[in-house]
Amino acid sequence: MNFTKLASVVALAGALVGCGDHGYEGEYQAKAGSSNEFMNAFAGSVGSQSLVIGSDYIESEGERQEFEEIFVRESGADKYLVFKDEGSEEAWRILDENTLMQGNGLMNIKLVRVN
Repeated sequence: MNFTKLASVVALAGALVGCGDHGYEGEYQAKAGSSNEFMNAFAGSVGSQSLVIGSDYIESEGERQEFEEIFVRESGADKYLVFKDEGSEEAWRILDENTLMQGNGLMNIKLVRVN
């Protein structure tokens, strides 16, 4: 195999490896909250939980949930981190590069990247 073909194969492999990176991999601290004062006080007493988001999985308390795909979707001015598995999707709103929010009703969970 000549150098040009080898370089092409290496470049293609590098591009394919990069496809799995959604940019939100890392360890997050999850904390419940609410826009309702009473519910917010209750959510604050529950405490927080740590979880890890990988390229195609979420790991929490020793359990791993794998997904077909995790990717970023833009909808108007908002961005969402989408977890796709077996035809269903769950979307978490991206607040900034280190903060995600799950839920948008009475109760929500804010995830802040710690590592």
